[in-house]
Amino acid sequence: MNALRAVPTPGDDAAQARADLAPVEDLDTSVEPGYDPATDPEAMLLCALMDVRNQSAAGTDIERITSTLTAADFEDPAHARMYGHIVDLIAAGQPHDFASVTGALIRSGADGAKDAPLRKRLMGIVTAGAHSVAAVHYADNVLSQSYRRSFHVAGQRLTQAAEEAPEADLFDYMVELGTRQRAAFNRLTAFRQPRP
Repeated sequence: MNALRAVPTPGDDAAQARADLAPVEDLDTSVEPGYDPATDPEAMLLCALMDVRNQSAAGTDIERITSTLTAADFEDPAHARMYGHIVDLIAAGQPHDFASVTGALIRSGADGAKDAPLRKRLMGIVTAGAHSVAAVHYADNVLSQSYRRSFHVAGQRLTQAAEEAPEADLFDYMVELGTRQRAAFNRLTAFRQPRP
């Protein structure tokens, strides 16, 4: 996986719209040899959210996660797509277990042979063994990784600006990037605050 993949900042609707409109066939659902979903916080979060024990919970942890994390927080586009379906099912008040997420993927057009690897990835994720009580922990890890990636992206953007932008715009652009990074830090910090 590319650690320097662009990570949109919260509120970057244009970037989210581009991700939402990405052609399904462009998703790379292949995994590196030896990949184990049980060692991947993104996969473990998805597994914990699909845990059937989460389906009848009061929903405070699930609400906390889905109101903070977005699909853009996931580095892996296949994981982002699965998370988007989970969030949609939760918002609709429907079950978000493995069978329901599989159904949502199929309804979205992932029923053909080209999406067999995506469905196979989903099977690997659901059998990773994450328990629903650990969902907040995994969400924190995903959010933390997203926050760190955002610094790589900000650094790349600042380097590009140093090479291409007019001098008069450089400082303001650096301040804009810094403001976005502060907002990302505040989001991470707010998620980590104990709940009453």
